[in-house]
Amino acid sequence: MSDPAFFGRTGELESLQDAYESRSAEMAIIYGRRRIGKTALIQKFCEGKPVFFYTAKSWKDSYQLEQFSRAVGIFCGNPQLVFLNWAAALKAAATRPEKDRKVLVIDEFQYIAKERPSILSELQVLWDEVLSHENILLILCGSAVSFIAKEVLGEKNPLYGRARTLMKVRPLPFQTVAEFVPAYTAEDIFRGYAALGGIPYFWQAVDPRKSMTENLAVNLLRSNGFLNDEAQSVLRQEFRDPGTYNAILRSIAFGATTRGEISQKSLVDPRILTKYLSVLEDMDFVVKEFPVFSGHGDLGNTSRGIYRISDPYLKFWFRFLSTPPALIMTRQEALAEWDASVEPFFAEFASDTFEEVCRQYLNRKRLEGRLPFRPAALGRWWKGGTEIDIVGADHERRQCLAGECKYRSQKTGVKVLRTLQAKCSQLPVEEDARFDYWIFSRAGFEDALQEAAAKDPSVHLVGMAELLR
Repeated sequence: MSDPAFFGRTGELESLQDAYESRSAEMAIIYGRRRIGKTALIQKFCEGKPVFFYTAKSWKDSYQLEQFSRAVGIFCGNPQLVFLNWAAALKAAATRPEKDRKVLVIDEFQYIAKERPSILSELQVLWDEVLSHENILLILCGSAVSFIAKEVLGEKNPLYGRARTLMKVRPLPFQTVAEFVPAYTAEDIFRGYAALGGIPYFWQAVDPRKSMTENLAVNLLRSNGFLNDEAQSVLRQEFRDPGTYNAILRSIAFGATTRGEISQKSLVDPRILTKYLSVLEDMDFVVKEFPVFSGHGDLGNTSRGIYRISDPYLKFWFRFLSTPPALIMTRQEALAEWDASVEPFFAEFASDTFEEVCRQYLNRKRLEGRLPFRPAALGRWWKGGTEIDIVGADHERRQCLAGECKYRSQKTGVKVLRTLQAKCSQLPVEEDARFDYWIFSRAGFEDALQEAAAKDPSVHLVGMAELLR
Protein backbone atom coordinates (compact mmCIF):
# COMPACT_ATOMS: atom_id res chain seq x y z
CA MET A 1 0.00 0.00 0.00
CA SER A 2 2.92 2.36 0.50
CA ASP A 3 3.15 5.29 -1.89
CA PRO A 4 6.78 6.30 -2.44
CA ALA A 5 5.68 9.79 -3.54
CA PHE A 6 3.65 10.60 -0.42
CA PHE A 7 4.50 13.95 1.17
CA GLY A 8 2.87 16.15 3.78
CA ARG A 9 -0.58 15.51 5.30
CA THR A 10 0.83 15.30 8.82
CA GLY A 11 -2.26 16.83 10.40
CA GLU A 12 -4.63 14.59 8.44
CA LEU A 13 -2.70 11.48 9.46
CA GLU A 14 -2.76 12.58 13.10
CA SER A 15 -6.54 13.03 12.99
CA LEU A 16 -7.06 9.56 11.54
CA GLN A 17 -4.69 8.05 14.07
CA ASP A 18 -6.62 9.76 16.89
CA ALA A 19 -9.83 8.16 15.56
CA TYR A 20 -8.08 4.80 15.31
CA GLU A 21 -6.88 5.00 18.91
CA SER A 22 -10.31 5.94 20.25
CA ARG A 23 -11.83 3.60 22.81
CA SER A 24 -15.10 3.41 20.89
CA ALA A 25 -16.12 2.71 17.31
CA GLU A 26 -15.46 5.66 15.02
CA MET A 27 -16.73 6.79 11.66
CA ALA A 28 -14.70 9.15 9.47
CA ILE A 29 -15.90 10.87 6.33
CA ILE A 30 -13.14 12.07 4.02
CA TYR A 31 -13.84 14.03 0.89
CA GLY A 32 -12.16 16.33 -1.60
CA ARG A 33 -11.85 16.87 -5.33
CA ARG A 34 -10.43 14.06 -7.40
CA ARG A 35 -6.63 13.78 -7.73
CA ILE A 36 -6.22 15.57 -4.39
CA GLY A 37 -4.65 12.52 -2.72
CA LYS A 38 -7.46 11.12 -0.55
CA THR A 39 -6.82 7.50 -1.42
CA ALA A 40 -3.06 7.87 -0.96
CA LEU A 41 -3.70 9.47 2.45
CA ILE A 42 -5.93 6.60 3.57
CA GLN A 43 -3.51 3.99 2.25
CA LYS A 44 -0.64 5.65 4.07
CA PHE A 45 -2.65 5.68 7.28
CA CYS A 46 -3.68 2.04 6.89
CA GLU A 47 -0.12 0.73 6.60
CA GLY A 48 0.43 -2.03 9.16
CA LYS A 49 -3.23 -2.16 10.26
CA PRO A 50 -5.90 -4.80 9.61
CA VAL A 51 -7.86 -3.20 6.79
CA PHE A 52 -10.76 -3.93 4.47
CA PHE A 53 -10.52 -1.63 1.45
CA TYR A 54 -13.18 -1.42 -1.23
CA THR A 55 -13.25 1.07 -4.10
CA ALA A 56 -16.71 1.61 -5.54
CA LYS A 57 -17.29 2.10 -9.25
CA SER A 58 -20.05 3.70 -11.26
CA TRP A 59 -22.08 0.49 -11.40
CA LYS A 60 -25.71 -0.48 -10.94
CA ASP A 61 -26.56 -1.26 -7.33
CA SER A 62 -27.03 -5.01 -7.82
CA TYR A 63 -23.64 -5.45 -9.47
CA GLN A 64 -21.97 -3.14 -6.94
CA LEU A 65 -23.35 -5.26 -4.09
CA GLU A 66 -22.14 -8.40 -5.82
CA GLN A 67 -18.60 -7.02 -6.09
CA PHE A 68 -18.67 -5.68 -2.54
CA SER A 69 -19.88 -9.08 -1.28
CA ARG A 70 -17.04 -10.80 -3.06
CA ALA A 71 -14.52 -8.44 -1.46
CA VAL A 72 -16.04 -9.03 2.00
CA GLY A 73 -15.95 -12.77 1.44
CA ILE A 74 -12.25 -12.66 0.62
CA PHE A 75 -11.65 -10.45 3.68
CA CYS A 76 -13.47 -12.96 5.86
CA GLY A 77 -11.53 -15.90 4.43
CA ASN A 78 -14.46 -17.39 2.51
CA PRO A 79 -14.65 -16.21 -1.13
CA GLN A 80 -17.86 -18.22 -1.59
CA LEU A 81 -19.86 -16.05 0.80
CA VAL A 82 -22.87 -14.38 -0.79
CA PHE A 83 -24.71 -11.47 0.84
CA LEU A 84 -28.19 -10.49 -0.25
CA ASN A 85 -28.06 -6.94 1.11
CA TRP A 86 -25.60 -4.23 2.08
CA ALA A 87 -26.28 -4.45 5.81
CA ALA A 88 -25.37 -8.13 5.94
CA ALA A 89 -22.15 -7.59 4.00
CA LEU A 90 -21.05 -4.62 6.11
CA LYS A 91 -21.90 -6.45 9.32
CA ALA A 92 -19.81 -9.44 8.24
CA ALA A 93 -16.77 -7.23 7.55
CA ALA A 94 -17.15 -5.37 10.84
CA THR A 95 -17.60 -8.46 13.00
CA ARG A 96 -14.80 -10.58 11.54
CA PRO A 97 -12.73 -11.75 14.53
CA GLU A 98 -9.57 -9.68 14.85
CA LYS A 99 -7.16 -9.08 17.72
CA ASP A 100 -6.45 -5.50 16.67
CA ARG A 101 -8.82 -2.72 15.72
CA LYS A 102 -10.04 -3.02 12.13
CA VAL A 103 -10.23 -0.26 9.54
CA LEU A 104 -13.06 -0.56 7.03
CA VAL A 105 -12.70 1.72 4.01
CA ILE A 106 -15.24 2.39 1.28
CA ASP A 107 -13.60 4.62 -1.29
CA GLU A 108 -15.60 6.60 -3.89
CA PHE A 109 -18.64 6.12 -1.67
CA GLN A 110 -20.69 8.54 -3.78
CA TYR A 111 -21.09 5.88 -6.50
CA ILE A 112 -22.95 3.67 -4.05
CA ALA A 113 -24.99 6.48 -2.53
CA LYS A 114 -26.03 7.97 -5.88
CA GLU A 115 -27.24 4.64 -7.21
CA ARG A 116 -28.80 3.57 -3.91
CA PRO A 117 -29.92 6.64 -1.89
CA SER A 118 -31.37 4.40 0.82
CA ILE A 119 -27.85 3.23 1.73
CA LEU A 120 -27.49 6.27 4.00
CA SER A 121 -30.52 5.29 6.10
CA GLU A 122 -29.50 1.63 6.05
CA LEU A 123 -26.01 2.53 7.21
CA GLN A 124 -27.39 4.75 9.96
CA VAL A 125 -29.50 1.90 11.37
CA LEU A 126 -26.62 -0.55 11.07
CA TRP A 127 -24.24 1.88 12.76
CA ASP A 128 -26.60 2.60 15.65
CA GLU A 129 -27.50 -1.06 16.26
CA VAL A 130 -24.31 -2.96 15.39
CA LEU A 131 -21.26 -1.15 14.04
CA SER A 132 -20.99 1.41 16.83
CA HIS A 133 -20.43 -1.46 19.27
CA GLU A 134 -17.57 -3.03 17.28
CA ASN A 135 -13.85 -2.33 17.52
CA ILE A 136 -13.68 -0.58 14.14
CA LEU A 137 -12.86 2.63 12.32
CA LEU A 138 -15.19 3.02 9.35
CA ILE A 139 -13.93 5.41 6.66
CA LEU A 140 -16.25 6.65 3.92
CA CYS A 141 -14.37 8.53 1.23
CA GLY A 142 -15.72 10.47 -1.75
CA SER A 143 -14.51 12.71 -4.56
CA ALA A 144 -17.85 14.28 -5.53
CA VAL A 145 -17.43 17.22 -3.16
CA SER A 146 -20.79 18.90 -3.66
CA PHE A 147 -22.66 15.59 -3.37
CA ILE A 148 -20.86 14.53 -0.19
CA ALA A 149 -21.31 17.96 1.40
CA LYS A 150 -25.02 18.11 0.62
CA GLU A 151 -26.26 14.51 0.63
CA VAL A 152 -23.99 12.91 3.24
CA LEU A 153 -22.92 15.68 5.62
CA GLY A 154 -26.08 17.78 5.59
CA GLU A 155 -27.91 18.22 8.90
CA LYS A 156 -31.07 16.58 7.59
CA ASN A 157 -29.31 13.46 6.33
CA PRO A 158 -29.23 10.10 8.18
CA LEU A 159 -25.50 9.99 8.94
CA TYR A 160 -25.40 13.46 10.42
CA GLY A 161 -23.63 13.40 13.79
CA ARG A 162 -22.39 9.80 13.45
CA ALA A 163 -18.96 10.70 12.11
CA ARG A 164 -16.74 12.51 14.60
CA THR A 165 -13.97 12.86 12.04
CA LEU A 166 -14.94 15.01 9.06
CA MET A 167 -12.05 15.76 6.78
CA LYS A 168 -11.98 17.84 3.64
CA VAL A 169 -8.67 17.11 1.95
CA ARG A 170 -7.23 20.28 0.45
CA PRO A 171 -4.39 21.03 -1.98
CA LEU A 172 -0.82 20.83 -0.72
CA PRO A 173 1.10 24.05 -0.02
CA PHE A 174 4.06 25.25 -2.06
CA GLN A 175 6.69 23.98 0.38
CA THR A 176 5.26 20.45 0.27
CA VAL A 177 4.86 20.12 -3.51
CA ALA A 178 8.52 21.07 -3.80
CA GLU A 179 9.33 17.67 -2.30
CA PHE A 180 7.94 16.00 -5.44
CA VAL A 181 10.53 17.75 -7.63
CA PRO A 182 13.71 18.33 -5.58
CA ALA A 183 15.91 18.67 -8.67
CA TYR A 184 14.35 21.98 -9.72
CA THR A 185 15.15 25.48 -8.52
CA ALA A 186 12.69 27.36 -6.32
CA GLU A 187 11.83 29.60 -9.29
CA ASP A 188 10.99 26.59 -11.48
CA ILE A 189 8.96 24.98 -8.72
CA PHE A 190 7.00 28.18 -8.26
CA ARG A 191 6.27 28.36 -12.00
CA GLY A 192 4.90 24.85 -11.75
CA TYR A 193 2.89 25.73 -8.66
CA ALA A 194 1.39 28.79 -10.34
CA ALA A 195 0.04 26.55 -13.13
CA LEU A 196 -0.63 23.24 -11.33
CA GLY A 197 -1.41 24.25 -7.76
CA GLY A 198 -1.15 21.72 -4.95
CA ILE A 199 -2.74 18.65 -6.55
CA PRO A 200 -0.32 15.74 -5.89
CA TYR A 201 -1.37 13.75 -8.97
CA PHE A 202 -0.34 16.62 -11.24
CA TRP A 203 3.14 16.80 -9.72
CA GLN A 204 3.76 13.09 -10.01
CA ALA A 205 3.68 13.51 -13.81
CA VAL A 206 6.51 16.10 -13.87
CA ASP A 207 9.53 14.60 -15.65
CA PRO A 208 12.73 15.89 -13.96
CA ARG A 209 14.68 15.20 -17.16
CA LYS A 210 12.83 18.05 -18.85
CA SER A 211 12.60 21.74 -17.98
CA MET A 212 9.61 22.88 -15.97
CA THR A 213 8.41 24.95 -18.92
CA GLU A 214 8.50 21.92 -21.21
CA ASN A 215 6.60 19.85 -18.65
CA LEU A 216 3.92 22.50 -18.37
CA ALA A 217 3.64 23.15 -22.09
CA VAL A 218 3.36 19.49 -23.01
CA ASN A 219 0.97 18.45 -20.24
CA LEU A 220 -1.24 21.54 -20.40
CA LEU A 221 -1.17 22.91 -23.94
CA ARG A 222 -0.76 19.81 -26.09
CA SER A 223 -4.21 18.61 -27.13
CA ASN A 224 -3.50 15.09 -25.89
CA GLY A 225 -1.73 16.29 -22.75
CA PHE A 226 -3.09 14.68 -19.64
CA LEU A 227 -4.08 18.02 -18.10
CA ASN A 228 -5.47 19.61 -21.25
CA ASP A 229 -9.08 18.72 -20.39
CA GLU A 230 -8.86 17.93 -16.67
CA ALA A 231 -10.68 21.12 -15.67
CA GLN A 232 -13.70 20.20 -17.76
CA SER A 233 -13.69 16.65 -16.42
CA VAL A 234 -13.84 17.98 -12.87
CA LEU A 235 -16.72 20.34 -13.65
CA ARG A 236 -18.68 17.64 -15.51
CA GLN A 237 -18.30 15.32 -12.53
CA GLU A 238 -19.42 17.88 -10.00
CA PHE A 239 -22.12 19.90 -11.72
CA ARG A 240 -25.30 19.24 -13.66
CA ASP A 241 -24.93 22.67 -15.27
CA PRO A 242 -21.20 22.99 -16.05
CA GLY A 243 -21.84 25.66 -18.70
CA THR A 244 -22.87 28.28 -16.14
CA TYR A 245 -19.91 27.48 -13.88
CA ASN A 246 -17.61 27.67 -16.91
CA ALA A 247 -18.88 31.14 -17.74
CA ILE A 248 -18.43 32.36 -14.16
CA LEU A 249 -14.92 30.95 -13.78
CA ARG A 250 -13.82 32.33 -17.14
CA SER A 251 -15.07 35.80 -16.25
CA ILE A 252 -13.10 35.76 -12.98
CA ALA A 253 -10.00 34.42 -14.74
CA PHE A 254 -10.11 37.42 -17.07
CA GLY A 255 -10.33 39.98 -14.30
CA ALA A 256 -13.91 40.20 -13.01
CA THR A 257 -13.81 40.37 -9.21
CA THR A 258 -17.11 41.85 -7.98
CA ARG A 259 -20.54 40.28 -8.26
CA GLY A 260 -21.59 42.98 -10.69
CA GLU A 261 -18.58 42.47 -12.96
CA ILE A 262 -18.94 38.69 -12.88
CA SER A 263 -22.63 38.87 -13.70
CA GLN A 264 -22.00 41.26 -16.57
CA LYS A 265 -19.14 39.29 -18.14
CA SER A 266 -20.60 35.81 -17.57
CA LEU A 267 -24.17 36.80 -18.54
CA VAL A 268 -25.46 35.06 -15.40
CA ASP A 269 -28.51 36.66 -13.81
CA PRO A 270 -27.35 38.46 -10.64
CA ARG A 271 -30.37 37.06 -8.78
CA ILE A 272 -28.98 33.51 -9.05
CA LEU A 273 -25.25 34.30 -9.25
CA THR A 274 -24.75 34.15 -5.47
CA LYS A 275 -25.89 30.52 -5.39
CA TYR A 276 -23.36 29.51 -8.04
CA LEU A 277 -20.55 31.45 -6.37
CA SER A 278 -21.34 29.82 -3.02
CA VAL A 279 -21.01 26.37 -4.58
CA LEU A 280 -17.66 27.32 -6.13
CA GLU A 281 -16.50 28.56 -2.73
CA ASP A 282 -17.53 25.27 -1.11
CA MET A 283 -15.50 23.46 -3.77
CA ASP A 284 -12.44 25.62 -2.97
CA PHE A 285 -12.40 26.71 -6.61
CA VAL A 286 -13.17 30.33 -5.73
CA VAL A 287 -12.44 32.41 -2.64
CA LYS A 288 -14.28 35.52 -1.54
CA GLU A 289 -11.89 38.02 0.01
CA PHE A 290 -12.47 40.91 2.36
CA PRO A 291 -9.83 43.39 3.50
CA VAL A 292 -8.12 42.49 6.75
CA PHE A 293 -9.91 44.17 9.67
CA SER A 294 -13.32 43.95 7.95
CA GLY A 295 -16.19 43.92 10.45
CA HIS A 296 -19.02 41.43 10.78
CA GLY A 297 -21.28 43.72 8.76
CA ASP A 298 -18.90 43.53 5.81
CA LEU A 299 -18.54 39.76 6.01
CA GLY A 300 -22.28 39.24 6.06
CA ASN A 301 -22.97 41.51 3.09
CA THR A 302 -23.12 39.43 -0.09
CA SER A 303 -22.54 42.49 -2.27
CA ARG A 304 -19.15 43.24 -0.68
CA GLY A 305 -15.86 41.47 -1.03
CA ILE A 306 -14.07 40.38 -4.19
CA TYR A 307 -13.77 36.98 -5.82
CA ARG A 308 -10.66 35.20 -7.00
CA ILE A 309 -10.06 31.75 -8.45
CA SER A 310 -8.18 30.07 -5.62
CA ASP A 311 -7.13 26.96 -7.53
CA PRO A 312 -4.07 27.78 -9.68
CA TYR A 313 -4.71 25.01 -12.21
CA LEU A 314 -8.30 26.13 -12.84
CA LYS A 315 -7.12 29.73 -13.07
CA PHE A 316 -4.51 28.72 -15.65
CA TRP A 317 -6.98 26.63 -17.61
CA PHE A 318 -9.62 29.35 -17.85
CA ARG A 319 -7.03 32.04 -18.57
CA PHE A 320 -5.09 30.22 -21.29
CA LEU A 321 -7.06 27.15 -22.40
CA SER A 322 -10.75 28.05 -22.28
CA THR A 323 -10.40 29.49 -25.78
CA PRO A 324 -8.13 26.86 -27.32
CA PRO A 325 -5.86 27.63 -30.28
CA ALA A 326 -5.59 25.35 -33.29
CA LEU A 327 -4.99 21.68 -32.47
CA ILE A 328 -1.59 21.26 -30.83
CA MET A 329 -0.18 17.76 -31.16
CA THR A 330 3.61 17.94 -30.99
CA ARG A 331 6.03 18.92 -28.26
CA GLN A 332 7.50 21.67 -30.46
CA GLU A 333 4.06 23.13 -31.16
CA ALA A 334 3.27 23.18 -27.44
CA LEU A 335 6.53 24.98 -26.62
CA ALA A 336 5.96 27.51 -29.40
CA GLU A 337 2.43 28.17 -28.13
CA TRP A 338 3.76 28.66 -24.59
CA ASP A 339 6.33 31.19 -25.79
CA ALA A 340 3.72 33.10 -27.80
CA SER A 341 0.57 32.93 -25.68
CA VAL A 342 1.59 32.16 -22.07
CA GLU A 343 5.09 33.45 -21.29
CA PRO A 344 4.39 37.14 -22.12
CA PHE A 345 1.56 37.14 -19.56
CA PHE A 346 2.90 34.67 -17.03
CA ALA A 347 4.37 37.12 -14.51
CA GLU A 348 1.10 39.03 -14.27
CA PHE A 349 -0.90 35.80 -14.14
CA ALA A 350 1.29 34.32 -11.37
CA SER A 351 1.38 37.42 -9.15
CA ASP A 352 -1.67 36.40 -7.09
CA THR A 353 -0.21 32.95 -6.52
CA PHE A 354 3.09 34.52 -5.47
CA GLU A 355 1.22 36.54 -2.85
CA GLU A 356 -0.45 33.35 -1.63
CA VAL A 357 2.91 31.56 -1.36
CA CYS A 358 4.28 34.49 0.64
CA ARG A 359 1.27 34.29 2.98
CA GLN A 360 1.90 30.56 3.35
CA TYR A 361 5.48 31.39 4.36
CA LEU A 362 4.36 33.85 7.04
CA ASN A 363 1.67 31.50 8.32
CA ARG A 364 4.26 28.76 8.62
CA LYS A 365 6.55 31.08 10.59
CA ARG A 366 3.58 32.11 12.73
CA LEU A 367 2.79 28.50 13.66
CA GLU A 368 6.47 27.85 14.36
CA GLY A 369 6.62 30.89 16.65
CA ARG A 370 9.25 32.53 14.45
CA LEU A 371 7.56 35.88 13.91
CA PRO A 372 8.13 38.84 16.26
CA PHE A 373 4.51 38.38 17.38
CA ARG A 374 1.60 36.04 16.65
CA PRO A 375 -0.83 37.75 14.22
CA ALA A 376 -4.52 37.21 14.88
CA ALA A 377 -5.33 38.17 11.30
CA LEU A 378 -3.28 37.84 8.12
CA GLY A 379 -4.39 38.77 4.62
CA ARG A 380 -4.68 41.50 2.00
CA TRP A 381 -5.89 45.00 2.77
CA TRP A 382 -7.29 47.61 0.42
CA LYS A 383 -9.22 50.82 0.59
CA GLY A 384 -9.94 53.12 -2.32
CA GLY A 385 -6.90 53.02 -4.55
CA THR A 386 -4.49 51.83 -1.86
CA GLU A 387 -3.62 48.15 -1.45
CA ILE A 388 -1.13 46.21 0.67
CA ASP A 389 -0.39 42.61 -0.30
CA ILE A 390 -0.10 41.24 3.25
CA VAL A 391 -1.19 42.79 6.53
CA GLY A 392 -1.25 41.19 9.96
CA ALA A 393 -1.85 42.40 13.50
CA ASP A 394 -2.41 41.18 17.02
CA HIS A 395 -5.83 41.54 18.67
CA GLU A 396 -5.10 45.04 19.94
CA ARG A 397 -3.58 46.13 16.60
CA ARG A 398 -0.51 47.43 18.40
CA GLN A 399 1.91 44.94 16.82
CA CYS A 400 1.55 44.76 13.06
CA LEU A 401 3.27 43.48 9.97
CA ALA A 402 2.96 44.58 6.37
CA GLY A 403 4.34 42.88 3.29
CA GLU A 404 4.86 43.55 -0.40
CA CYS A 405 5.25 40.68 -2.88
CA LYS A 406 7.09 41.42 -6.11
CA TYR A 407 7.04 38.71 -8.76
CA ARG A 408 9.02 40.48 -11.46
CA SER A 409 12.35 40.07 -13.22
CA GLN A 410 13.91 43.24 -11.76
CA LYS A 411 15.49 43.42 -8.32
CA THR A 412 13.40 45.13 -5.66
CA GLY A 413 14.69 48.45 -4.36
CA VAL A 414 14.33 50.65 -1.30
CA LYS A 415 11.50 52.62 -2.95
CA VAL A 416 9.21 49.62 -2.43
CA LEU A 417 9.96 49.68 1.30
CA ARG A 418 9.35 53.42 1.62
CA THR A 419 6.08 53.18 -0.32
CA LEU A 420 4.95 50.31 1.90
CA GLN A 421 5.78 52.29 5.04
CA ALA A 422 3.80 55.25 3.73
CA LYS A 423 0.76 53.12 2.95
CA CYS A 424 0.78 51.69 6.47
CA SER A 425 -0.19 55.11 7.81
CA GLN A 426 -3.67 54.51 6.34
CA LEU A 427 -4.26 51.25 8.19
CA PRO A 428 -6.90 51.22 10.97
CA VAL A 429 -4.46 50.37 13.76
CA GLU A 430 -3.43 52.01 17.03
CA GLU A 431 -1.51 55.26 16.70
CA ASP A 432 1.51 53.82 18.48
CA ALA A 433 1.43 50.54 16.53
CA ARG A 434 4.81 48.94 15.89
CA PHE A 435 5.40 47.53 12.39
CA ASP A 436 7.58 44.83 10.91
CA TYR A 437 8.01 45.10 7.15
CA TRP A 438 8.38 42.07 4.90
CA ILE A 439 9.55 42.40 1.31
CA PHE A 440 9.30 39.32 -0.89
CA SER A 441 11.07 39.37 -4.24
CA ARG A 442 11.44 36.90 -7.09
CA ALA A 443 14.61 38.54 -8.47
CA GLY A 444 16.36 39.56 -5.26
CA PHE A 445 17.12 42.96 -3.80
CA GLU A 446 19.11 46.05 -4.71
CA ASP A 447 22.13 46.88 -2.54
CA ALA A 448 20.47 49.93 -0.98
CA LEU A 449 17.52 47.87 0.26
CA GLN A 450 19.84 45.21 1.66
CA GLU A 451 21.78 47.90 3.49
CA ALA A 452 18.57 49.36 4.92
CA ALA A 453 17.47 45.93 6.13
CA ALA A 454 20.87 45.30 7.73
CA LYS A 455 20.48 48.48 9.80
CA ASP A 456 16.79 48.04 10.70
CA PRO A 457 15.70 44.77 12.38
CA SER A 458 12.06 45.53 11.54
CA VAL A 459 12.78 45.06 7.82
CA HIS A 460 12.82 41.48 6.54
CA LEU A 461 13.84 40.46 3.01
CA VAL A 462 12.74 37.10 1.62
CA GLY A 463 13.93 35.76 -1.73
CA MET A 464 12.44 32.96 -3.78
CA ALA A 465 14.67 30.20 -2.41
CA GLU A 466 13.88 31.18 1.20
CA LEU A 467 10.15 30.59 0.57
CA LEU A 468 10.92 26.87 0.66
CA ARG A 469 12.59 27.00 4.08
